[in-house]
Amino acid sequence: MIVMNKFLLKQTNIFIIFLSAIFSLFTLLTSCDGDDEDSGTGTTLTISDIAGSWTATSATFSAPEFTDLIAEGATMSMVVETNGRFSFTMKFAGEEADVSTGKLGFDDKWLTMEFDDDPGEEISFFISLINNIMTLRGQTELDPDRNGTEDFGTLELIMKRN
Repeated sequence: MIVMNKFLLKQTNIFIIFLSAIFSLFTLLTSCDGDDEDSGTGTTLTISDIAGSWTATSATFSAPEFTDLIAEGATMSMVVETNGRFSFTMKFAGEEADVSTGKLGFDDKWLTMEFDDDPGEEISFFISLINNIMTLRGQTELDPDRNGTEDFGTLELIMKRN
């Protein structure tokens, strides 16, 4: 009988340790909601955080096929003013630079861009800013193969602060 009690006590202790471990893991996972203020993403950013001059170190577009725009000879840069105004310059090899201007803002976890030549229409980009590297990712129209027809796809820019 004493041996049986020791066995049951040992099994109960193992069960309690197991439950404690599961509860601790559950608490740890549910406490990490991804909205950490130090993450530099979403609504924690302001226009003043991204104000300045930026140059693309990586630029890819997903349609009609995956295209590495920088490898194809394109250059892209952006200047953001503290009042939210921006100018975005895109230049493809052998072509004149295309400069677009407009106004930036934030909508939930998205950076919104309203271009002066298309008022009322906004394009939204996911944005992150970590160590002066800004990543923008969103769906837009672009003519990466330079055939005169814009394709709808996902543009991802990784930009370094100048």
